[in-house]
Amino acid sequence: MTDPQIPVFDASSEFHQNLGLLKVAETAMRQHGDVVMIRASDSRQMLLMTGTDSIRYWKNHQGQFQTELGDIASNAGTTRILIGDALERPENAAIWDASRAGLAEVNAQWDSWAHDSLIHATEALVADLARSAGAPVDLRPICSLWAVRALCPALFGRALPDPEMVEGLMQIEQFYFAMSTLDAEATATPEALEEFQIARGFLDRAVHAGLAQNGADAPNVLATMNRCLPPDLSAAERVDFLRPTLGRLLLEKLNIDGLGLLWTLTHLAQSPDLVEDMADELAGCADLLHAPDPQTPLCYAVIQEAQRLYPELPFIYRITSKEMEVQGYRVAPRTTILFAPWLVHRDARYWETPNRFDGRRFLTPPEDRSSYLPFGIGPRVRNRTQFLQHQLSVAVRAVVSQFQMQLAPDCKRGNLRPILRSTLAPRGAVPVSFHARGARAETESRAL
Repeated sequence: MTDPQIPVFDASSEFHQNLGLLKVAETAMRQHGDVVMIRASDSRQMLLMTGTDSIRYWKNHQGQFQTELGDIASNAGTTRILIGDALERPENAAIWDASRAGLAEVNAQWDSWAHDSLIHATEALVADLARSAGAPVDLRPICSLWAVRALCPALFGRALPDPEMVEGLMQIEQFYFAMSTLDAEATATPEALEEFQIARGFLDRAVHAGLAQNGADAPNVLATMNRCLPPDLSAAERVDFLRPTLGRLLLEKLNIDGLGLLWTLTHLAQSPDLVEDMADELAGCADLLHAPDPQTPLCYAVIQEAQRLYPELPFIYRITSKEMEVQGYRVAPRTTILFAPWLVHRDARYWETPNRFDGRRFLTPPEDRSSYLPFGIGPRVRNRTQFLQHQLSVAVRAVVSQFQMQLAPDCKRGNLRPILRSTLAPRGAVPVSFHARGARAETESRAL
């Protein structure tokens, strides 16, 4: 008796390439079910595994999945390439030991530094929206700036101007996108890619600027880690040893391009009744910027719902480390696996009206926790999830408490359809008008 064959969805045509992975994966699942091999080309294919049974298998058998991939780079593998391995080399063991001491001090101070950055970023966000005076503003640059301001000062201090930090982080995303889409030949020597050189150059420039501008006792990660390094290092060596820690924290703690905030505000701008209910909830909160997230459950539920529809990791790549059996199919070693939170989060088997934004949905937690994984799974994901969702919670509470909001009538609906790069971004401008609470009513009253 032969093993059942995994169904194949041929996506090697130019038509499917133009459709993009979001639509290809959705179509493949609809035609063949939760386990289907997507053939992207003659030399590249990946096994799409969706549905909560597949997610639970992944959770319970993580040792069977490597994060280092063959023809498709994982986020973790791409991060290691970008930040370098200077601290991991045997000849630098003493530097590594010194860096571990610095990390212990960073961990002791991190919550305070990160909180200060978040508060300052959120206050700047509210001020920027107030200056718009009700005129529509594109959420994309506003949310990108907030994300940078909410994290980078805790890492680098005031190393580079905010717009330059935004641009540099976009360059990093372009490197991730290149590594996830180029074929094996192109990514065999990633250091030769133009995208790598630009992204690495930005990180090194940020570290150099931070070293020049931060005093030894500055309250941030760069200054703390630098104090632990030997004083006789060259400038290039110092950057090589600081980049891994700073780069990893940057990529772990960043609300990438502010997209979590963007998608939340985009839906709130189309849900005036929900916004007013959130404002009523916030009226009973004494300190919006410092209150724990559970004190404003509706606001927190809104954030979780936005991340259901737009998970930070819509697709997650892994590779099998040995032969395994999943849902009746035998999967060979070194098979590239594509897990798809994007599909699980929009699956009618687990969610009622799954394509509809329902800001109250998460007031009742989902019955199956495997149906919700906006940041993936793993031992570090819980802390990352709490950190990023808290950042969003503070920002959303501040905006809703100060403003009523409305999507601009001339906003093109196609702009609101997400496009997959390395994250889910809008296809164009997202203009929203923000009116200070009470100001619109006062203006309309005067007009009468």
